[in-house]
Amino acid sequence: MKRSRIFFLLVFLGSSLSVGARAESKDAHDHHAHHHGHAKAKIDGAAEKSATEAPPLRILFPESGAKVGTQLAVVFETPGEMAKLTMSAPVVGTHLHIETDGISLMPGENQLIRLGGNRYVFVFDLPVEAGERSLRVYWSDGMHRTIESSMQTVKVLVEDVVTAKK
Repeated sequence: MKRSRIFFLLVFLGSSLSVGARAESKDAHDHHAHHHGHAKAKIDGAAEKSATEAPPLRILFPESGAKVGTQLAVVFETPGEMAKLTMSAPVVGTHLHIETDGISLMPGENQLIRLGGNRYVFVFDLPVEAGERSLRVYWSDGMHRTIESSMQTVKVLVEDVVTAKK
């Protein structure tokens, strides 16, 4: 999906974007990401309540150890009702985050492709340099606090586009 279309969708859906002061913050903004240092924040009572309401979540693709480019498709599985569990929900509460290197993307329901059953795919540009990276998919509460019990992580090797073509 082209960056301009993603940006339009995020603006249209009323998502607010904030970018941290890290060196890649311009890249994060360009990738329409939400940079947050609070991903590892301690879960308080409100987030604990959300954790019991958060449906199971599992990454199906890519697998740990996979070599990937900077354009990536993540396939995940959840029985959750995505109309209520994304940033495009009428009332944003528990919602999906896809993260790497402290850059967190929060797709709207219309950015997810349902593959059938409880499986979905999200295609995006990975806003990172080449090298080993952790790719995380998890639920956050309405305050963007990570629901730790939902955290799913795979390690991938991001290949430099020029190197990968050789």
